[in-house]
Amino acid sequence: MIPMTIDEIRRSVQGRWCSEGVDVTVEGVSIDSRTAEPGDMFVAIRGKNFDGHDFLDRAAHAGCIAAMVDIDGCQVGLADESDKRFGAGMITVDDTVKALGALAVEHRGKASVTTVIAVTGSNGKTTTKRMIDHILSRRFTGSASPKSFNNDIGVPLTLLGVMRNDDYVVCEIGSNSPGEIRHLSRMASPNIGVITSIGPTHLEKLGSLENVAVEKASMLGMLADDALAVVWGDSAELNRAAKAYDGRMIKFGRTEQCQLRLSDYRTVGRGCVFEINGRLHVELSVTGSHNALNAMAAVAVAQRMGIDPAEAAGELSDFTGVPMRLEWIQCGPITIINDAYNANPSSLAAAGEVLSGAEASRRVLIAGDMLELGEAAEEFHRQGGMQLARGGVDLLIGVGTLGRYIAMGADACDVETLSFDSVEDLFTEVVALLEPGDTVLVKGSRSMGMERLVDTIRNGFEDAGKE
Repeated sequence: MIPMTIDEIRRSVQGRWCSEGVDVTVEGVSIDSRTAEPGDMFVAIRGKNFDGHDFLDRAAHAGCIAAMVDIDGCQVGLADESDKRFGAGMITVDDTVKALGALAVEHRGKASVTTVIAVTGSNGKTTTKRMIDHILSRRFTGSASPKSFNNDIGVPLTLLGVMRNDDYVVCEIGSNSPGEIRHLSRMASPNIGVITSIGPTHLEKLGSLENVAVEKASMLGMLADDALAVVWGDSAELNRAAKAYDGRMIKFGRTEQCQLRLSDYRTVGRGCVFEINGRLHVELSVTGSHNALNAMAAVAVAQRMGIDPAEAAGELSDFTGVPMRLEWIQCGPITIINDAYNANPSSLAAAGEVLSGAEASRRVLIAGDMLELGEAAEEFHRQGGMQLARGGVDLLIGVGTLGRYIAMGADACDVETLSFDSVEDLFTEVVALLEPGDTVLVKGSRSMGMERLVDTIRNGFEDAGKE
C-alpha cells in the first residue's frame, strides 16, 4: 500500500471519527486479524459466516494502529472502550465494504504510474491472471491478486496491495449478477482489460448467454484512456456486446477475425504445443486448448507492456498452473486430474477434452453438480454428459442432484455410468471403483467440495498401497 495518513483515509471514505487518535501513517489494510501486520488498519467486514467486528481485539493485539467499523460496531466499540486499543483511532462508516471500495479508488489515483490489468471471463480468469503475472514478473515489479480475489472485497484489497514503485498489478474481476463487473471495473480503471471467454454461467441472475456477454463486455466502458482491450473473438454474443467499444482492441481465438489465431494445437504428455498465427511456437507444461487461448491473451498483454511475443511465449514454458485447475497428481498406479475448483458447461467440456487426450488404460470422470444454471440446469447437465461420452470417457460417475443428469446423458451414449446422491456417499466406494492404470478427473461446482474425493483417492492408493 502507498502510505496514507489515517485522516486522509477518513476523508476519502467520508467517514466519521468513532474515536480520534494520533494522525499517523497507515501502511496496509487488513480484513483478517490472523494475517494483520503492525501498522495496518483493520477493516471490520460483516460476512455470512463471520463478523469482523468480533475480532477488533485480535486486530489490535496483532499491531493494527487503526480500525474502520460500521455504526453498530462503533457503538459496541465505545461501550467496550476498545477504541483505546487503536492509537490512530477508529473510523465509522455506514458500510465498511463500500468504504473499502472508496478507499481503493483513492489509492488507485495515488498509484497512477502503475499499469492496472483486469481479467474477467466465464472461464480462465485465474489461470490467465497467473500467466500474465508469470511473464511480467521476470522483467517488472508488481503483483497479482491472491487466489480468486474477484469481488467487491477482493478487488479493493488487490488495488490496496499496490506499492509506490510497482510497475503493474493484475486484478481478477468476477460477477454473478448484472452490474458487478461495471462497478468493479470503474474502481480499478484498468489500462489493459482482458475478457477470456463467455459461457453459460450464473444464469440464475444473468438469464442468458447474451446477458453474460453484455456483463463481461461492460468492463470495456470502464477502461482508462488509451487502454488496450484483449478479447476472446470466437463468440458471436461477445463480439456483438463489445462492438460499441471504440478503443484499441486485440482479439484472440481460432477464427479468422482474430488478430491472434490459435493453430496446430496438440497435446504432448501433460502439456501442449501450439502456434500463434502459424508462426510463433509456444510450449506449455499445462494442457488443454483453452489454456492455449489463455496463454495467447497473456502474450498480448505482455506485448503491450513492451515484451517481445517470442520472449513472452518462452517465459510460459515453465508455467506450472493453478491448484485445483486441471492439476495432475500421480498417485501410485493411477493419475488424478484435480479440476475441482469450479464447474460450468464450458469448463466441463474443456476438462473432458483434457481427459480424452490422457494416456490411460481407462478414463474416468467424476462430475458433480454445476450450479446457478437456472431453469435449463437439467438439460445443461444431460448435454454435458453426452458431450463427454462422445469425447472418449470410459466411466462417468455423476455426483449430486444434478450430477446424476450428467451420468444420464453419458448413459444414453452407451458409456458406463454410476450415480451417487452426494460426495459423502461416494467416499466409501470410490477407491474400490478405480483400477491401476486409470486416469480420473474430478470436477464440480465449488460448493460441492469435490476436492475431498481427491484426498480420499490419494489416501486409498498411497496409504493403503492399493495395486
